[in-house]
Amino acid sequence: MKRTFILVSVLLAAVLLLTSCGAPLTLDRTELNMIVGDSVELSAGSAVKVNWESSDHSVVTVNAGTVSAKSAGTATVTASLENGEQATCAVTVSDKLINVITLDVKSARIEAGKTIQLTASYAPADASKTDLSWESSDESVAQVDDEGYVTGIGEGVATITCKSENEVEASCAVTVGSAPTPTSAATLPPSTEAPTQAAAPPDETAAEAESETTAEPVVSGEYLFPESSARYLTDSEIASRLSGMSGSPVSDSFAQDAINEIYARHGYIFRTPAIRAYYEAQPWYSANPSYDGSLNAAEQYNIGLLSKY
Repeated sequence: MKRTFILVSVLLAAVLLLTSCGAPLTLDRTELNMIVGDSVELSAGSAVKVNWESSDHSVVTVNAGTVSAKSAGTATVTASLENGEQATCAVTVSDKLINVITLDVKSARIEAGKTIQLTASYAPADASKTDLSWESSDESVAQVDDEGYVTGIGEGVATITCKSENEVEASCAVTVGSAPTPTSAATLPPSTEAPTQAAAPPDETAAEAESETTAEPVVSGEYLFPESSARYLTDSEIASRLSGMSGSPVSDSFAQDAINEIYARHGYIFRTPAIRAYYEAQPWYSANPSYDGSLNAAEQYNIGLLSKY
């Protein structure tokens, strides 16, 4: 009986010894390369009551073995047991970089002295570094600032390039000439909200054009020039109307407000917050993101007249 008790005690001691001296703590990965925003789960095998810790919480955080990348850098994730045993994983986090840049237009034409804005979009939308730079292939033809505003300098063709920090780029061919060019929603000068250069007036006189127009005039006391989209205005009525206006213009002048009004009728969405808010408050205004900047003959002619004031 005594021998049996001793044998059982020895066996129990052996089991306890084997349990306490089980397989060492290990992780399924000792190195991780991640991109900002990624999450990866580390496994400590069959180990229980594992404590997880990151050496730099600004780079990575860890919760129950799930490692989340927060910013570019390096950090060490440590798993530890109550008995002091530890295992580590070295983590390197890289920025999520832009891989595609797209410009709103691939080619544009402007006059010397005029300005347009090119708009760039990029992917992925949640890229870590989104700084973009702009440059012109020939600054004697066109110059560009850090917001994509392109100004025509002299006749010719220049390539405007938008580039990310990791050298991904997109370009637009800009032709600068002296002749008036068609206007579009993608080529609006920054200071005037809507193009002020109009097509040449028709061969007939303004009075003849007025009598021949078939468009119904828009009549509303809320418009500066209620019929500026329906018929050809005259210099005298524009001068008379502008001279009688009081208060402060929405943009830099009442004449420019009248030009903007023509575009607003088509639903043009203005970039300047104050001007956009003004038209959004008008009951007749309806924003049209697909408006392409096209104008009828009367509108082009009237913009030409208004641009002189």
